[in-house]
Amino acid sequence: MLMNRPEHTHLSDIMTTKVVTLDITERVEEALRLMVKFDIGSVVVTDKQKPVGIVTERDITRAALRGDSLLKLPVRSLMSRPLQTVSPNMETQSVLENMLKLGVRRLPIVDGEKLMGIVTEKDLMRWVLRMFYEPNLPAEIRALVANPQIEALVGRQRCPSCGHYLDECICVRTSVVPSEK
Repeated sequence: MLMNRPEHTHLSDIMTTKVVTLDITERVEEALRLMVKFDIGSVVVTDKQKPVGIVTERDITRAALRGDSLLKLPVRSLMSRPLQTVSPNMETQSVLENMLKLGVRRLPIVDGEKLMGIVTEKDLMRWVLRMFYEPNLPAEIRALVANPQIEALVGRQRCPSCGHYLDECICVRTSVVPSEK
């Protein structure tokens, strides 16, 4: 039952504030390294600290299917532009509708020319769950809404060099330490 939920929620209430960025002169290889390292699906591309584009897993996959030799290309050659952005004071429901219309899964949040955060489909799913269950969030739902880093698979081995899962690791490794039981 929906009751006592806030009428208006703004992006500033749900956005992810730690945004991974990459300078426009960097290579696609570095964008991929950052995506794997931080377990994210995109990197915001900046030019002199100003957000100018975004490189997503989807951009890289499409270029790879064309047969492009990607890793040495500058991110500017693959990034989506012009950069679609939203402001932090926009209502979450409106942004959700816009994302569906635009067919995008993430939108950088910009105030003036300053990057403030990013809103992703995961942020919006957590918001929808909160709105659906408030004010009586069951414990299992509260854990999902509160924890942005949910372990999907348990028991996978980790790289001894960087600590990431082996199937996600791209660092050079010489030996694999068996996982502890």
